Amino acid sequence: MTRIPDAVSVASLDTHRLIVAVPNEGPAEISCNLPRTVAADVLRQLADNLDSPAGRCATAILTGHPCPVHDAPGHDDRRPTIPLDPSDIRGALDFNAGRSDQVLASLRDVLLDTETPRDPEQALAAARILFEAHARQIAALVEAHYSATRARWGLSRSTRGLLTGYEGARKIVTAYADGLAAEQALAEGAASK
Repeated sequence: MTRIPDAVSVASLDTHRLIVAVPNEGPAEISCNLPRTVAADVLRQLADNLDSPAGRCATAILTGHPCPVHDAPGHDDRRPTIPLDPSDIRGALDFNAGRSDQVLASLRDVLLDTETPRDPEQALAAARILFEAHARQIAALVEAHYSATRARWGLSRSTRGLLTGYEGARKIVTAYADGLAAEQALAEGAASK
């Protein structure tokens, strides 16, 4: 038997900034006149709201209201927490890969995640991974500036020192990133034993 809706709502980008339609079958459709980063932030906020106490069990999800059993006063609704793992940090970097500053957005996400417990060693691992990615980002910027300067002015007596300085700076920053990666690999190797 087909369910007939009581009312039909019409939404367009003339009246709404973000429209998400999730049919019973098939892929979801998203229409948006917001910048991608703003729309992603709105969707993250919606996802965070779904993770509230009113969204943890099937009753709460279906009704949109706190569950009388799971969300009753005095009910211990704390979920078991999983400690911070290096793969979480790498996942945040992958998630933010399309952003103009991937490392900054990932650092924001890691700092805002207050539900994941972390000890000093896990925090140090997160710092190593993020600083390594940041150092590689800086090395790529120095390399791009080196290439642009060389393409514009060429290699001459007057540019040789400048270009050598850029190349030296890139090597130093890359070595720093490599050192952080090596330290993190050793730490992860020791933790897995």
